[in-house]
Order: sequence, then structure tokens, then C-alpha cells
Amino acid sequence: MDDKKQIEVCIADCAPIPMLVNIDEIDITNTAQESVTHLWKVWKNRYRKEKSSYEIMAMVAFRYAMLYYSKEANESNLKSLLESFEKDLDSQLLKTE
Repeated sequence: MDDKKQIEVCIADCAPIPMLVNIDEIDITNTAQESVTHLWKVWKNRYRKEKSSYEIMAMVAFRYAMLYYSKEANESNLKSLLESFEKDLDSQLLKTE
């Protein structure tokens, strides 16, 4: 059984990019494609006289990188908080036994 599918990703004004993606990732791939293209169009309209298409795509890539690393930092902070909470909870439970 083949769990991958060949699709074409169309981002901004670039030529379609053929990609092989897992079938269970098609929805998120489409969402990412739509989201990136939407932000590119908004910024392309806003900066049409000052920036090239490539500069705007670099800005979009940087924005998504910032979101990715912010999410990673938040997950790391949450993990530390949960570990601390679990340790405190274990300590409290052991006191009552």
C-alpha cells in the first residue's frame, strides 16, 4: 500500500513544485501552501513599490521561521513547567501516604 502521493505545491508566483508527501499530511500541506501564499499576497500588495517578489518571499520565510522557533521555545517552557508540576505533585502525594 502506497502511503505517499505526488502533488504540486504552488506558492506565490513561483512555478508549481512537485512534491511527494504522506497522504496523512496532504491537508496540512495544502493549509501551509494557502497560508504562505496569502501572506505573500498581502505583503506583495503592501510593499509592491519597495520590495521585489524574492524579498517578500524572504520576509514570509523569516516570519514562519520566527513562528516555528517561538512554538519550540513555548513547548520547551511548557515541558519544564509540567515536569516541575509533576515533581511537586509527586512530593505532595508522597507526604499524604
